[in-house]
Amino acid sequence: MHFLGHAYRSLDSKGRLILPQDFKDIIHEYSADGSVVLTLYQNHVIGMTVPQWDATVKALMKIRNPSRAMEDTMRRVLGGYEKIALDGQGRLPLSSHTRKSGRLKKDVVVFGSIHRFEIWPTDEYEQLQAGDADISQELADNNATLPFVGGFYAD
Repeated sequence: MHFLGHAYRSLDSKGRLILPQDFKDIIHEYSADGSVVLTLYQNHVIGMTVPQWDATVKALMKIRNPSRAMEDTMRRVLGGYEKIALDGQGRLPLSSHTRKSGRLKKDVVVFGSIHRFEIWPTDEYEQLQAGDADISQELADNNATLPFVGGFYAD
């Protein structure tokens, strides 16, 4: 299963977030108590299942002689770690630290990014949606095609 789609949400007065049902199902598939790991990446809050977090840490541990940029990224990702369980109503309680670090106010968008979900301020998400970059060369370099990039073609 993958985290896909998006939902506009409002945090309640205690900073709790109602995740889309599909996201909750994925989390419960990997954790009986509904535990999820939150951290920061590119100045945004990201969430992942505990096994995905474990795989992330293992991947980071393989990096030898990291550059300063990699060390800084590792500091932010590892330092932002917070393991949280969904509450009895299936809400994700976001700590004040997580909300502040992710610049989250009342209105947010939660969206899937395959192996993780992201929680962004609504205005930043809408800015992301407003722009399209030319990714055709990167797709070609990776021998990947998308049916909606580069025009129409027949099967």
